[in-house]
Amino acid sequence: MPQALFTSNSRQIKMRRVTAVICFSLLVILVVGATQKLFERKYSYAKYYDFYQQEEDFDVLFLGTSHVLNAVYPMELWRDYGIVSYNMANHSENICTNYWQLRNALAYTTPKVVVIDLYAVDGDSKVNEQYLHNFTDAMPFSTLKIEMVRDLLVPEKRMEYLFNLSLYHSRWEELGREDIHPKTGLEKGAELREEVTVNVPPTLIPQEEYDPTDRLNKQYLQKIIDLCKAQQIEVILMYVPYTMPEGDQQVANWGYAAAEKNGIPYLNFVYEDLEINYATDCADEAHHLNASGAKKVTDYLGNYIRTHYDVADQRKQPAYASWHEDYEEYRQMKQEWLDSQQNAWSYLMLLNDRDYLTKLYATETSFLFQDQQMKELIGNIGVYGSVVRMAPAEVDALGIVDDNTVQVRVYTADGGALVSTRTLVRSGEDEYEMQ
Repeated sequence: MPQALFTSNSRQIKMRRVTAVICFSLLVILVVGATQKLFERKYSYAKYYDFYQQEEDFDVLFLGTSHVLNAVYPMELWRDYGIVSYNMANHSENICTNYWQLRNALAYTTPKVVVIDLYAVDGDSKVNEQYLHNFTDAMPFSTLKIEMVRDLLVPEKRMEYLFNLSLYHSRWEELGREDIHPKTGLEKGAELREEVTVNVPPTLIPQEEYDPTDRLNKQYLQKIIDLCKAQQIEVILMYVPYTMPEGDQQVANWGYAAAEKNGIPYLNFVYEDLEINYATDCADEAHHLNASGAKKVTDYLGNYIRTHYDVADQRKQPAYASWHEDYEEYRQMKQEWLDSQQNAWSYLMLLNDRDYLTKLYATETSFLFQDQQMKELIGNIGVYGSVVRMAPAEVDALGIVDDNTVQVRVYTADGGALVSTRTLVRSGEDEYEMQ
């Protein structure tokens, strides 16, 4: 056989082998990738699906812990201000993790404003592994992701966050329809809370009293600020309100020094004129806001951002037409959520909403107007919603003559469509049946 022909055949054989290896490797990668997506928990997918799918830029991004997750509603910002935003926050997420979350986000969008909460600024831990998968599972594989896990995690923990099949492979017995056809969130990253827990306002210390201790998370906050400034992105620092003890207030007050150092604003909502009602706006004891409290924070932020920054109202822009459809789905979800409530306090709290007109059918001496907590909840409806106390004749027409019985009818804001009808019956002190 001629040497040239032998050499040519050898090259062809080698090329076929290389091609076969490449094809097999790609097939393995595709199979492993698909299997990984099937087996992983779907929380991260649902939370970030809309973020990764959107081609147009988000004008505002929100970073922080569950305080932000529960306190800022992007769909309400869209409804009232036309602001296109996303709530990137996660449970127990340290600012070190926020830094990497922002770097990842900037690979997909160029916001005009980044808002970051300072609750997690007081600490030296880079990451809370209990919830880290909530962020990383949806994050596409990239050199940035490798860089992130190398920074946040010790070597023996890194592989789990790059290839999470090593963690989720045992879920095969749990797999169901929702894993094959996962649902996506309608809240643009936010998480709505329905609980009502009576809190008391914090006893405030002077704003000048703060904790100057240097912390790793403070250093990463500076990295976030520097990153944004380098890309000409405005930064707003904030602190979501709750019944915070003195030590937490000292941490919160440090934000004023950080803001002054960097020439950026700081909205410490414990001091801002926010009108938080600690009897109606808290989901739990001393930490998270419910839907009513969140609407107050969201509305304040919307007004502040539109007043102080060049963030456009996108409601008439064709590029964002899908947001109108998204809001309609979100509005329908809110209605179903409202109508599913079995707790009287939660039901009344959710009526503080610009989408609702509430009509109350109750006797003149009804418990609704005697019980202090009920009075707080009824009064709170009118902050953003509308509430009408029906005339005695209309109450009598429904046959309501018992002081312990109230009928609540909820309509769309224009009064055109009935959304929900519930009868509240007081069965004991602070005990109510929903019918």
